[in-house]
Amino acid sequence: MEGWMKIRVFLRTGAALVAGAAILAGAANAQWTNHYPKLDDFGHHVYLEQYELPFLAAGPTAPAPSPDGRHIAFAAKGWIWLLDIESGIAERLTDGAEMDSRPRWSRDGDRLTFVRDSGSDTSVIIRDMATGRESVIDSPGIELDPEFSADSTYLYYTSAQDGVLSLWKRHIDAGTEEKLTDLRQVERNARVLADGSGLVYLHSAYPVSSLRLRDFRAGTDEALNEINLPPLLAADVHPSERTLVYTAPQADDHHLMLADLARPGITRQLTNGETYALMPAFSGDGSMIYYVTPDENQQFNLMRIPTAGGKPEAVEIASWDYGQPTGSMVVTTTDEDGSPLPARLSITDGNGHPVANPDGPTYFDPQHGRVYFYADGSVDLGDVLSGRYEITAVHGPMSIPVTTTARVSRGSTAEASLAITTIWDADGAGYVSADHHIHLNADGPHRMTPGDLLPLMAGEDLDQVAPMAWNRYSRQVDEFMVGDRVTERDMTVAMSQEVRSNFHGHVGLIGVGKPFYPWYFGPDTPRFGSPDRSNGEVIAYAAETGALATYVHSVGSHDDPFAEDMPRGIPLEMISDTVLSPETGIELVCMWTSPLGTAEVWYRLLNIGQPTPATSGTDMMSDFTRAPAIGTARVYARAENGTAFDAILDQVRAGKTFLSTGPALLFEIAGAEPGETVASGEQDWKVTLASAAAVEKLEIIVNGEVVETLEGVSAGETRVYEGSVTLPEGGWIAARAHGGEPAWPSMAVTRFAHSSPVWIGEIGSTDPAAKAAAASDLLRALDAAEARAKTAYDQTPTPRLMARFKDARQKLQAMAGAE
Repeated sequence: MEGWMKIRVFLRTGAALVAGAAILAGAANAQWTNHYPKLDDFGHHVYLEQYELPFLAAGPTAPAPSPDGRHIAFAAKGWIWLLDIESGIAERLTDGAEMDSRPRWSRDGDRLTFVRDSGSDTSVIIRDMATGRESVIDSPGIELDPEFSADSTYLYYTSAQDGVLSLWKRHIDAGTEEKLTDLRQVERNARVLADGSGLVYLHSAYPVSSLRLRDFRAGTDEALNEINLPPLLAADVHPSERTLVYTAPQADDHHLMLADLARPGITRQLTNGETYALMPAFSGDGSMIYYVTPDENQQFNLMRIPTAGGKPEAVEIASWDYGQPTGSMVVTTTDEDGSPLPARLSITDGNGHPVANPDGPTYFDPQHGRVYFYADGSVDLGDVLSGRYEITAVHGPMSIPVTTTARVSRGSTAEASLAITTIWDADGAGYVSADHHIHLNADGPHRMTPGDLLPLMAGEDLDQVAPMAWNRYSRQVDEFMVGDRVTERDMTVAMSQEVRSNFHGHVGLIGVGKPFYPWYFGPDTPRFGSPDRSNGEVIAYAAETGALATYVHSVGSHDDPFAEDMPRGIPLEMISDTVLSPETGIELVCMWTSPLGTAEVWYRLLNIGQPTPATSGTDMMSDFTRAPAIGTARVYARAENGTAFDAILDQVRAGKTFLSTGPALLFEIAGAEPGETVASGEQDWKVTLASAAAVEKLEIIVNGEVVETLEGVSAGETRVYEGSVTLPEGGWIAARAHGGEPAWPSMAVTRFAHSSPVWIGEIGSTDPAAKAAAASDLLRALDAAEARAKTAYDQTPTPRLMARFKDARQKLQAMAGAE
C-alpha cells in the first residue's frame, strides 16, 4: 500500500483522570484460561470452575445433617455454620479469610470435613469438633468433595494432584494415599455406601454426566445412569439402606429423584411442580432429605422433605451467632453530582474475606478473582462482623474504580458512600450499548427471569441485552421464553436463541420471535430426523422473521487463520453463509474467542464488498456465580432512529457502531462516521480513544491492512488523534485499539475496540487487488470446510450442505478471476 497511502498524524491529549500505568502487552491467549490450577484434560477451564467448584451465597447451601439428627452443618457467607434444628440458632464454626463449603460428617459425629477456597485454589479441611483443631489436605492442584469412610479411618476426596481430577483414598492418620479413578475430566461428589462396601460418585465428561457405583468387594465400577449436561448434579446415599437421592434437570426445573441402587433404572420423582431443588442430603436416620432452593431474589433457602414422600417444608434459621461482635453497614453509590447510581460492588473485611450480597446473587470474577455483586445505589448489608472493610465500586466499563474503607463497630451502623467517575458518557454522546450474546439459564445454581437481568444491566451501564436460549441436546433451556421482552428504565431484555449446531458453527438469532427448529444437528450429535441440514436454513429463517443471524464465538486464535494453506479454526459454514447471505453478522468481540483472529475473516468479507455486520457478546451465563460481568463485550450503536431494541439492531446491521471490551473508540473521516461513505483521495480523520484501563495501541486500517500504529492511552485517559490518509478508489477504512493487561472495571482478557467501517465512495465498494486476494483466501477456507464436512459425514449424504459450498464457490471464483 506504500504506493498510495500517506499518513500525517497529530495527537491532542485530554487530561488524565487517573495516574497512568505502564502500557503492557496484551494477553497472548484469546479467551479466559484458568484462575485456579489448570487441568490437563479440560479445555474451557472456566466451565470447570463455574460448574464444579463451590460458590458463595449469603443464604445456606450444601446442607450436611449430623449423624445424631440434632444439627445441620451448611455453608453461608463463606463460612461453615452449625444449625441447632430445635432452637433454629446457627452458630458460625469457621472464621478465616477463605471461603468454606461442602461440609460432610464422620459417622461418629466427632469430625467435620469440608472444602476451603482461597479464591485461586482449593484444599480439604478436617475439623475436630471438640477442639476446633483443623488439618489441611492440599496439593498444587484443585481439591474437592471430601467424604469419610464408614469407619472414619479413611477420607475419600477429589484431587488434581497429578493434573486431572480423580478420586483418591487417604489414610487420615498415616497420610498414605491411593488413586481410585482415572476417567476423563471430572470425578467428584463421593458418597460412601451404608455398609462401607463401595461408594457412589459423579463423573462428568462433556457432554454427559453420570452417577457411578464403585463396588469395593466385587472390584467393579459401573455407571448407574447418564444425564445430559447437568452441571449441578449431586447425590447422597441413605445412611442405612441402598437408596440414592440425586438432583436431576427436567425441562427448566430441577427435581429430587430417588433410586434403588439394586435397580437404578427405576426412579421416583420426590419433588413436584416448578422447583429448583439442589444439593440433597439424607438426615442422620434417613427419614428426611435436606436440600436448598433459590427464591425469587436468588437467595437460598434450606428445605426438607420426607424420604417416603410428602410436602416440602422450610427449615427456618431464627438467628445467626457469629461468635464475635457484629454491627451493620450501609453502602451507597452516587455519580459525580451526588445522585444515586447503580453499581458493581466488591467488599472484603480486614482479613480479605468477601462479603456476600444479602439481596441477590453473589458473583465471582473469573479473570481477577474478585467476589462482586450489584446494588441499585444503596445496599444494607445487615449483620456483619465488627472491623474494617474495603469497598470498591464501578459503574460499567467507562468508570474509574473507586475504593474506600469503613469501620463497623459493635451494635452500630457504619455508612460508606462512594462517588463514581466515568470518563465517557455513551448516552450523552448519542450511543446505546448492547450485549447481544449472553445466556439467561444454563443450569447454574440460580433460576433467572429476564427481569432479573435488569439490576446487572443497571450496574454495568448497559442498555440492551439479548439472552440466547440454548440446547442441552435432550432439553431446550428457556425455550418458551424466546421472543419475550422486558423494558424498564430505558433498559431492554430481548430473549433470543442460539442454534448450537456444534460442527456447523453456532448461529445466534438476535431478536427472533419464535425458536428455529431443529435446535441442533451435525455428524457428532444425537440424530433425530434427517441429517441433511445446513445453517443456511437458520440464516433463511432469520431473514424471514426479521432476526439478525450472526456467527458467534467464531475464531479462537489471535493468529490469522488464512496464514496456512488450508485455513483452520473457522466455523464450518461461516464462509459459505456470509458469502451467500451478506446480511449475516459475525460476532467480532466475544469473551471466548479472539477479536484479532475473527477480524481477519471479517476483513476479507468487507474486501469482497460485503457489508457484514459486526456484533459483540460476552457469552456469560447469568445463572452461574462464577461469571464475568454482563456487558464485558458490547456494541455501541448510534441512536439516530430512537433507542428501541429493533431500531438499535438496525443500526448494527447498518454498521453505525463500534465494538468494545471497555474502551470508547469514536472514528470519523472527512465528517463521515462508521456505516457512512467518504470520497477517495486525501482525507482528514479523527479518533477519540478513552479507556478506564491502559490500552497499548491504536491502529488505522484500510482494506484489512494496518497502515498506521500509534501509542494508546494510559488508565483513565482520553486522547484525541488527528491525521490524514490518501484513500484508494474503493474499499473501506476503520480504526481499532487493543492491548493491555486485564484490569477492572473490565473482566476481559485484554482491551479491544474496533469501529465498523467507513466505505470509500459507496457501501460495498472494493479495491480490485484486495478483492481478488480476499476471494482467493475465502476459497481456500471454503475448500478446507468442504473437506472437513466430507470426512465427518463420511457416507451420509448431505446435498443441502454441499449445495451451499458449491454456490459460495461459484460466487467467490468470479471475484477471484478464476475460470
